[in-house]
Amino acid sequence: MRCRPLHGDTKCERCSHKALDCVFQEHRRGRKPGTRQIASLAKRRPSTGRDENKMQETAATHENESDTLAKVISPDACSGQPTQQASLQPSGLLNREAMKGKFSLLRILSTDNDKPQIVMEEALAPPTQDAVRAGLVSQSIAEFLFDSFIKILNPYISQLDPGHHTFSYVRQRSSFLLSSILAASAKMFNPALYKPLRDYAEDMFVQNFRSGNKSTEIAQAVLILTYWKDPEDTRSWVTLGYVIRMCIDLGWHKLRPRSAQDREHLTETQRREARNVERTWFVLFVYDRSMSLQTGKPWMIERNGFLESIESWCKDSIATESDILLGALVTLRLLTSEVFRLLGPHRQTNSFQSTSSLLTIISNRIEEWENKWLHLYQNASESCHPFLIRFYGTHLRLQLYSLPLQEVLGSSQHDITYNLESLWSSYSSAIEMLKLVSHFSQFLYFAQDSIHVMTAYAAAFLIKILMSAPRLIVSEIESVTIETIRTAAAVFSQQSAPNDSSCFLQSRFLSKITSDYDDIRQRNTEKQSSLNPRSSTPYCDVNTSTVDNSTDAEGTFDTLYQESAAPYESNETFQQLCTSANTTIQRLENVNRESRAPNLAEKIDFILADNDVWTNALASAGFNAQDVFLFS
Repeated sequence: MRCRPLHGDTKCERCSHKALDCVFQEHRRGRKPGTRQIASLAKRRPSTGRDENKMQETAATHENESDTLAKVISPDACSGQPTQQASLQPSGLLNREAMKGKFSLLRILSTDNDKPQIVMEEALAPPTQDAVRAGLVSQSIAEFLFDSFIKILNPYISQLDPGHHTFSYVRQRSSFLLSSILAASAKMFNPALYKPLRDYAEDMFVQNFRSGNKSTEIAQAVLILTYWKDPEDTRSWVTLGYVIRMCIDLGWHKLRPRSAQDREHLTETQRREARNVERTWFVLFVYDRSMSLQTGKPWMIERNGFLESIESWCKDSIATESDILLGALVTLRLLTSEVFRLLGPHRQTNSFQSTSSLLTIISNRIEEWENKWLHLYQNASESCHPFLIRFYGTHLRLQLYSLPLQEVLGSSQHDITYNLESLWSSYSSAIEMLKLVSHFSQFLYFAQDSIHVMTAYAAAFLIKILMSAPRLIVSEIESVTIETIRTAAAVFSQQSAPNDSSCFLQSRFLSKITSDYDDIRQRNTEKQSSLNPRSSTPYCDVNTSTVDNSTDAEGTFDTLYQESAAPYESNETFQQLCTSANTTIQRLENVNRESRAPNLAEKIDFILADNDVWTNALASAGFNAQDVFLFS
């Protein structure tokens, strides 16, 4: 479709109406196919006015036929590019416009693309009226909500460029993006306006989806709707897949790193627009890998040279502070995503020694990653970025070290002896996550849903440890664990958040799982007291007369955990500790297994080894974890 510029305007009426880029094509210079013969005939005899008119009509006919053929086959097929001419695949032979972002039978088989496209696009185009023109919010309040989003919420998601995405720019470019921003901001800063703004943004989402519209702003708008969604909304996984497919249709999977020479030929506005596309693709990569880790489902975006160029991308002179956080998250996902395939349930090796070595290497790399990126924020005391970097890194350690435990916890053998390093590292990471939540409490109210899902996972993991680990281990960590979860629950409760907010639901969830744990602990204590009146130690129903060296065993574990809490001098030291405690552990485990067999089934009800049971527990607390891959 040709642009129709108005006199004195830089953007044509149609592009302004549809929030599209206005592209003005220069006049096609050079001889067109079929004009050589006409020109030679003109040289043979003097031309008359009738001959000149006929010649112009003939040339125009040939030009139109050539343009139509190029559209039907492929614009690049006539461009003289050898790679395109050599392609015999559908993308090289059929209408390239249809094969790249506008795939439809009408476009593929069309012999006259102009009129059908105009009718179709105009008929399906969604209304461009934004929330202000629709009367949902005043201009001044809309500007306040927009500024609040850019200054406070955007740093959590690294989605927009404050130097590029001004209120007037976004309003001109995309009513959908503006509506999504206002809806997300209203949820935090003006809840009374949230529902009408959210419904309006959702309607625009449906209209754009039905019309098949694709743009950077549409991708950003859809993502913003998922970061602070309603608690009962379960569409994140599917919506993310839709956005990724849409951006692949726009060709983003073929993005290439820009050299310094390439940037020199662009104006600052053009550079910011290019980075806007690149930034959104980086965000999608992080979101895709994060959702994959949380749900246990496969990711869609594969790593390539462009994604691996993130560090140089962050060093651009117009990079924002949020771009640095995005760079940290991209490098973290590049660093560890493949490790889960090596350590997952389908790994080909069962060697604990090889697994331990790999985990040690990855843990050291995560520590280096954390120190490197935190150094860039050493003077940013009021920024949420240091909290997010430490939180995401610690969460990843928890997931990594929990993998070797999946085949141990809850099994009949409880051979935890050879996995103490994994147990302690994963346990410490879960505790650290909850302590970070308490320490950086000022950032919790505005945190996106993924932070709450990760927090719920850490608490669920700790309860799983208390219900599954050997009792001598539980006796050492139980009080600290429960106190840490309760402190985190209190911190979320102190946010004074609305009843349907993530902070409120998180507080209720954490309180519920500790309360349920206390109930089961009390019931087991009562049963143990009735079976063994002389026993006064809760959760330790082992007959002391059966184990002669119980005091020595407790001392061994005290020494073991004191060493575990400190940095290991070497793996050899740790293995020696494991070996020294091996005999005592095996003897205690044999007795423990027999003594707790009668009420093991009751415990398993709360161990929640099944993800479905955890999902029900989350739902009972009003918290939707998007079918979180908790621990199985």
